[in-house]
Amino acid sequence: MAPSAVRFHHALGRPEQAQEECLRRVLRAVAGSQQAARIPGFERISRPSEFQDAVPVSTPDSVAIEVERIAAGESKVLTSAPVVRFEPSGGSSGASKLVPVTRALLDEFHHALAPMLFDLLHRRPALREGPSYWSISPVGRKQGRTPGGIPVGSLEDSAYFPRFLQPVLARVFAVPGDVARLPDVESCRYVTLWFLVASEDLALISVWNPSFLTLLMDALEVHGERLAEDLERGTCRPPVRDSEQEIRAVLSRMRFTPRPERARVLRQALKEGLSGRALWPRLALLSMWTDAQAAHAVGPARRRFEGVELQGKGLLATEGVVTLPLFDAPAPVLAVRSHFYEFIDPERPEARPRLAHELEQGREYVLLLSTSGGLLRYRLGDLVRVEGVVSATPCLRFVGRADAVSDLVGEKLAAPRVTAVLDAVLPTVFGGTRPRFAMLAPEWDAPPAYRLFLETDAADDQLTRAAEAIERALREGFHYRYARELGQLGPVKAVRVTDAARRYEARCIALGQRAGDIKPADLHRQPGWTAHFASGGHP
Repeated sequence: MAPSAVRFHHALGRPEQAQEECLRRVLRAVAGSQQAARIPGFERISRPSEFQDAVPVSTPDSVAIEVERIAAGESKVLTSAPVVRFEPSGGSSGASKLVPVTRALLDEFHHALAPMLFDLLHRRPALREGPSYWSISPVGRKQGRTPGGIPVGSLEDSAYFPRFLQPVLARVFAVPGDVARLPDVESCRYVTLWFLVASEDLALISVWNPSFLTLLMDALEVHGERLAEDLERGTCRPPVRDSEQEIRAVLSRMRFTPRPERARVLRQALKEGLSGRALWPRLALLSMWTDAQAAHAVGPARRRFEGVELQGKGLLATEGVVTLPLFDAPAPVLAVRSHFYEFIDPERPEARPRLAHELEQGREYVLLLSTSGGLLRYRLGDLVRVEGVVSATPCLRFVGRADAVSDLVGEKLAAPRVTAVLDAVLPTVFGGTRPRFAMLAPEWDAPPAYRLFLETDAADDQLTRAAEAIERALREGFHYRYARELGQLGPVKAVRVTDAARRYEARCIALGQRAGDIKPADLHRQPGWTAHFASGGHP
């Protein structure tokens, strides 16, 4: 990984040149495709400004037809190279979309992931002393193929790492990748915990959503004694009644040997409050999302791991990688050798998007991404803020989804606005802190209205005051106020929920997401949450 890290750090000092090289690589990947043939003068494009003038901005909807044609088996649609697999995107509302993956796109991921791994292992040598856990969650469906025979999905996060590294990583992973083949979340958690508790020298835990780790530790508390018995005997008995035959088939691929000493450690930790330090004394680092809405879930995840260093993750989408964390950077740094990036100023959306070397400190921008997988000037919808530089390359903090707008009757509620309202209002109502779970979502009542879902021990009148305060704040926006004045929209009402993180996860999985990809949301645009929480959280 060292040569890749050296090239990356050299590129940080010359982002304009590095980005021009990325653009040339993207153009080469697209040349000879049907997409290239539709772009006037494609073969003459050589500079970023020419690229911006010739190619329109694209969105998931605008490329949907091309993706369907690739899935049906048509070749050279977006790129001249073949698509090796599709990855379901982790959309936060509604079903996932399919993203075409080529070898060239994977290489672009490697240009960021290899330097990130090198920085981890070089700057924190303790991580080299024991196994690691990288988020694995069940696929939830069989690994299928499109009508054209192209595979859909990969089993684990390591599929994005360079192929030459995967055999090495497999030997240092604490949990086998076959765990992803388990048919449900609960059995996956149980088997994951078996291997994690068995790993006394665990050095790194890497998850995406902090609540994924919280729910994992909650499951350890619930099933702790059963796990201790299994560790003692060398057995593994996930406490799930459904799909027993399928679960046994997956478990037959794994090896469970008696670990009586780890059973004793687990039982002692359960008596003393289940500290991560007690279970894994060599644990050196937690890696997880820490920005935007995920920030509210970091505290509960960390409470089990007092004294363990935390590193926030960069911004990585199914379509491409945007930033990667470095220990000395003020925020994750742009993956300047991976793809070609453009940045729309939300205050001047009609202006030509800026390039990486043109960004201003403290300003927020909406991302456009062009990759060797064939997505050109693709609007990710992510909003980022510039928080410094490394050498000459900007460091970008993920702020939220710029395109997450709920619009039942013209009220146009944007996710960043809702986040700002919840952050301002809830601590004033609930004694300086936000409730454990807080989310605004629409319901098609008569008239339609928004529900404020809260998990808290506070009295009912406090929940009512919270809903009224948020209603007042939302009415400061013209479109929301107008919809309320017309009677097209009802007022915000508070709904008390319990076990919210688990129930939220269950419905997101039912909507097409993998457990490890699920992001917290201050605003969820999908209706139906009232009935879901009232039913006990069963999708």
